[in-house]
Amino acid sequence: MEPTPAEPISIEPVSLAAVRTLLEPQTAPCLSIYLPTHRNVPDNTVDLPAFRHLVEALEMALSAAHARDAITRLLHPLHMLAADARFWSHTRDGLAVFAASGRARVFLLHRPVQPLALVTSRFHTLPLVRIAAALERFFLLALTSREARVYEGLAWHGTTGDTMGTLDPLPLVGRPGQPAGDALSRADVIDEETFQPHRVQRGVGIEGVIHGGTGSKQDDIDADTEIFLRHVDTVLGEQVSGRVDRPVVLVATARLAAEFQRLSRNPHLLADHAAKDPHLMSTAELAAAVQPILAAARDRRIARLVAVYEQARDRDQAAGDLADIARAAVAGRVATLLIEADRFEPGQFDRATGAVETDGEQLTDLSRRGDAPAIRTPDLFGALAESVLEHRGEIVALARNAMPTESGVAAIYRW
Repeated sequence: MEPTPAEPISIEPVSLAAVRTLLEPQTAPCLSIYLPTHRNVPDNTVDLPAFRHLVEALEMALSAAHARDAITRLLHPLHMLAADARFWSHTRDGLAVFAASGRARVFLLHRPVQPLALVTSRFHTLPLVRIAAALERFFLLALTSREARVYEGLAWHGTTGDTMGTLDPLPLVGRPGQPAGDALSRADVIDEETFQPHRVQRGVGIEGVIHGGTGSKQDDIDADTEIFLRHVDTVLGEQVSGRVDRPVVLVATARLAAEFQRLSRNPHLLADHAAKDPHLMSTAELAAAVQPILAAARDRRIARLVAVYEQARDRDQAAGDLADIARAAVAGRVATLLIEADRFEPGQFDRATGAVETDGEQLTDLSRRGDAPAIRTPDLFGALAESVLEHRGEIVALARNAMPTESGVAAIYRW
């Protein structure tokens, strides 16, 4: 959600799509803050003082070239954020804030970042690019024969393994005209008078068929389960996964999972599932149950992507040389950039010509200082990824042992 003059702060989910909007032209000066934060007390008591210190660093940098009233307007949303006690009691592992023209966009991060405060002509998105490239969003369907819940989840893929974020429940509308709820219920589509062995269902099932009255009680139960599962699949497709391209991972007993996968028409549903009864599982337990399934699915996608790269390379439609990729990036030729996760390559990248210089200083400890704003070491790989995003390319972060090159980057070209 974009901030408005009436609401100068927006808190947004991390994504490469969000990074693309940050790369669009902005009215200078552009303020960028990165801060490691903490989830729990007492560790998080240091977060707000650290944020205020970085805001002071920005104010000091702005004072050299801007009038006091302009500085006040630029920093207003940052001071508002600092005054929001509820926000600072619900931080994650890191924070990124981008402010310009009196408005700010805030991103809660699930991995730490180095503290940084910058005043530049464009937002400094390089750390956010790396985080977003290693992020995978997914949907989790927790299914029983009587209830279905859907969660949105996050997984970060790093060199030391995957980190699972918290699961957020998604509201679902079980029947037209009803308010959204946390779960779909069997009662949304089934008459629950199960004590009658041969009952007539006076409603209409998901396929528009009036059923009942001719089979055994067990047949009715099985038929009702099938109707409910079809209902879940329809709602899932229409209200959740049909809107975005994300994997759906199922948690259900083995028998129910087999039946749902047989009936489902959802192209995003993963073939593997967590064979558990989700009824009494916490969200943390659900996330842990699907983590190996998501990791295996990602490994298969990476293998296919690397195979596409190797085939394209044989046709001179791909490259693994940094200098070649940099020139192709500024020309808009890079369709997909594979980048080694967590690898830092210092150097300069010319956004006009694609020329690169790799004789930069190694990454320094950006500790907070009271006498000068924070500084940064140029991130060559991050700048290259920014250029690819600006030209509508895709970024995929891979572990070192999955990279098809030693250079730390590989590109599949459009032409």
